[in-house]
This record gives sequence, structure tokens and C-alpha cells, in this order.
Amino acid sequence: MDQERFTYTEFRVASDRRTVEFEFRLEHDTQTYTLVETMAFPRDLKDTNTQRRSLRALHLALGISYYKTFLPPHIIHPYAMDEQEAAFWNDIWRNGLGEFLYNNKLELSLLATFSAQDGLRFAHEDSHEDYSGALLGIGGGKDSIVAGELLRDLNIPLTGFVMATGEQLGQAGNVAETMGIELLAVQRRLDTQLLKLQELPGAYIGHVPISLIFGLIGASLAISNNSSYVIVANEASASIPRITWEGRAINHQWSKSFGFEKSLQAFIQHVISPDITYFSAIRPLSSIGVAKSFSKYPQYFEVFTSDNFVFRIDPARRPPGRWSLESPKSLSSYILLAPWISNEEVHRIFAMDLFGDESLARPFLELTGVEGEPPLDCVGTVDELVLSMNLLAASGRYSDTTLMRLAQERGVIRSDDWQQKLQDLLALQSGEAFPPELRESILQNLQKQVAA
Repeated sequence: MDQERFTYTEFRVASDRRTVEFEFRLEHDTQTYTLVETMAFPRDLKDTNTQRRSLRALHLALGISYYKTFLPPHIIHPYAMDEQEAAFWNDIWRNGLGEFLYNNKLELSLLATFSAQDGLRFAHEDSHEDYSGALLGIGGGKDSIVAGELLRDLNIPLTGFVMATGEQLGQAGNVAETMGIELLAVQRRLDTQLLKLQELPGAYIGHVPISLIFGLIGASLAISNNSSYVIVANEASASIPRITWEGRAINHQWSKSFGFEKSLQAFIQHVISPDITYFSAIRPLSSIGVAKSFSKYPQYFEVFTSDNFVFRIDPARRPPGRWSLESPKSLSSYILLAPWISNEEVHRIFAMDLFGDESLARPFLELTGVEGEPPLDCVGTVDELVLSMNLLAASGRYSDTTLMRLAQERGVIRSDDWQQKLQDLLALQSGEAFPPELRESILQNLQKQVAA
């Protein structure tokens, strides 16, 4: 067991200044595996220590996908690291792998830890760069659309970015084109040995904090693109855990939570560059607020999706359209959007009747908290989804559908003060990490979005 370890070997920038190889070594069961992940950037990377610090951070983040295969008790890396940074990575391991531990029924104590150490340093040089404008992460869903339209209203120069695994962009390209902004795509190629390792006896598979990787890709791009802001679109609801395991809250969206946002923002400014600010532009909005805001942008109705299955690496496993019956996010989005748009517009978006599909009865009851556990996915909270169903019931819409009848029978529809609950969820939620120079203008715009 003492010989089992995970080593961060090095990262290498190719002569084209766009391709980066991140190398790892995994020692398990007398075998040693050398693993290399590759990223292709759409802009030339700079030959500066600031850029190297961003790639160093990305190297540490990417390793989690390979480390978790066997959870070796020792992590070795070549980088100098202070106590503050070690605490950051230990928090990532504990909370970012929370769902992974829950699904595999593993104890937290099995995770390796980071500690302060001396090592390779990329010294902070004086900054002579003129950083301006913003990079917006675009996943092709309604959240990034609401964020993008907000930023355009504020006249912030905007460029989109997306991480493509297996050259699959999903709907991000169509959304960026509709928004009228350039989209920078970073191609991520996982080491093909990973799939073979996952088939070995004793191997683990499961969720990693992908939004951490996404944010650090944004930071690397921001340096090469001279951008001041790395902006994502994570709403207030992302901070709410769904289940507990060994007395700890487990949140599928932990790396989209407000706590993580503050932590990554501080990490980037401490370790990478004080000139780059990472934040979510829609943090004070609930999923209800996002749905209401999105309903004002019908130009996106036929190009967006909130179905993660569209992004599957294997084309044979992707749905034929933008939505699928298997994805809890599809049903969640259907429920959240329906109160704010007409029946015709709902059909225009989804091209299928989810409320009339009997196969969705069980996931519906799980989403609304009636039975089972809420799915570990980026879905609305039970309160948000129950409110949406009651708003629809009060309007008389969808009354003769399978899921509305089920909602009536199982007590989802009830005589609470739903208008007060609606106002509570449309109000801006507390907590945001906006840069001071943008704070008031963003808050005013968000308030206008939910009030109109």
C-alpha cells in the first residue's frame, strides 16, 4: 500500500504555443502508469510566469480525474505550495469529491492530502499587461444566456469560451452565434488509458468538480486573451445540497456553489494573477429568477439546451435532439420554464410533451421531493419545482396531463400562499462575489430582470 502513489510529473507547452501536455504517474498494485492529458488552446499562450502559474494550477486540477481511479494514499507534486494553497486543494478534494465518495460508499479518510512544501516556483513578475473585457463560459444553457444578455446590457466587451471534450461543443456554438460573440473552444483530450484503468478490479468511477477545471481553463485563456474577468453563470440554487453522507452535505453542484466561487476567486488572485477576477454574473438569482429572465429571449428558444447528455463523448449515446427523457435536467427545465412561456413556446423548445409521458412519473416524484432521493444533477430545488407546478395548476394549464394529475394525487398541488413564495424566490438572494467596479450595475440589472 505504501508504494501506491499519484505523482504530478510536469506540464509541457508545445512549440506551437497552443498545445499543452499535462503528465501524471499512477502507481498501483505493482504497476506504474504514465498518463498524459492534452489541451489545445485557441489562442497562443504567453511565455510568462503568469501563464505558467495558470497551467500549473490547471495541472493540479486535471489530476483529480486520474487520482480518483484508485485513491492512492500519497500525492506527490513538484510545486512550491504555501499553507493557504494547500488548504484550497484539500477543500477541493474533500468537497469536490463528495458525490464520488457517496456514490462509491467510501470514507473521507481515504483521500490523500496536500501540505505546504518547497519546490518549483514561477515567480510573480511585475504586470505590464492591459487586461480588459470579459470571458464568459458558455455551456449552451439558459443560465449562460441570461448572464450573456446581462453583460451585453452593461456594454462589457465579451468573448465566449467553452471546454470541448471529444470535440463536442453541444449547443454552445449556436448560443454564441445567436448572442453575436466570438467563441473560444479549448479542446480537452483525456488520456485514453483512463477508460481501461476504470475496468480494472478495485477501480472507482464518479463525479469530479468539473467547474473547477472550467474556471481554471478560463483563467488560462484570460491571460492569453488579456481579459480582466472570467465569468460563469451559476445561480443561488446551486449552493443548496441535496443529500448527506457520513454527516456531511453532498452537493452535486459544489463547484458551482457560492462558497466555491469565493474560494476560487481568492485562489486565482493569490496564486495566478491579481488582475483576473472569477465570478458568477447571476449568483443572486434563484432558478425561478433565471427561468423568468430567460423567457424574455425567444431568439434562443430553438438553439439552447440544458440536457447534459448532449455532451456525451460517445456520439452513439447522445440524444437525437436537444433534449432526452432520461435526463432529469430536461424535466426540471420543462417544469421551471412552463409558467413563464406559452404552451406553444414550450413545444417549440422541447418538441415533445414531457408532462404527458408516463415514463417520467418516478423522476417527477423524485424531483418534487415526494419519494426517493432528489437526483444528483443540476436541477431546480424541490421548493422551486413544486412552486412552478402550483403556478401552472392555478392557471389551469396542463390540467389534463399525466404529471399534473399525478401532482394533484400525491399532494404536490396544495393551497399554500404561492404568490408570496414566488416573490421570495424572485427576490435577489443574498451573497455574490461581483468585482466592486461592476457590483451596483449588475445588481440593478438583475433586479430589473426579475421585476419586469
